[in-house]
Amino acid sequence: MKRIAVALVVLLFAVAAQAQAPQPASELKGLEPWIGNWAIDEQAKDSPSEPEYKLVWTLRCRSILGGFFVEASHVWKSQSWETTALEILGYDPIKKQYVSHGFSSSGGAWTATATFKDGIFVLTATPVSVEGKPSMKVRNTFTFSPDRMSFSLKGEHEKDGTWWTSSTGRGVKTTAAPKGQ
Repeated sequence: MKRIAVALVVLLFAVAAQAQAPQPASELKGLEPWIGNWAIDEQAKDSPSEPEYKLVWTLRCRSILGGFFVEASHVWKSQSWETTALEILGYDPIKKQYVSHGFSSSGGAWTATATFKDGIFVLTATPVSVEGKPSMKVRNTFTFSPDRMSFSLKGEHEKDGTWWTSSTGRGVKTTAAPKGQ
């Protein structure tokens, strides 16, 4: 009889724990347009005085960890180099903003905050160089089409308190999110 009582108590706690499982914040729906595979073509430059070059960016995003985060796998290719990166995006309910943490195959890393309103996603990042010293701030503005299947992109860097355009481009979703994501 004692074993049955203990089993019932354990079962009740298990049911209560499942009923109280945390759910992703509703604000995370703002990251849903990213879910899927993207092909992005850009014209980029490394400084205000440098010439532009073609940059091809492949982006694959998926929902992870019960919908609390989005994993973004990046591949950037130019004529002379290739870099990959892993980024995790989420929502900070205390600060009430989107957050991002990224790590690249060149040894760099970044921390970013973002907003998403009226189809415009603005991500502002502070990259950290390989030596661990802060680099120029970066701001990327993505303006999504109404169906969220494409966007225009404007990348900017800050140098000496002045923002300059470092890239422009267009992204097209090549594969939508699987059902249930």
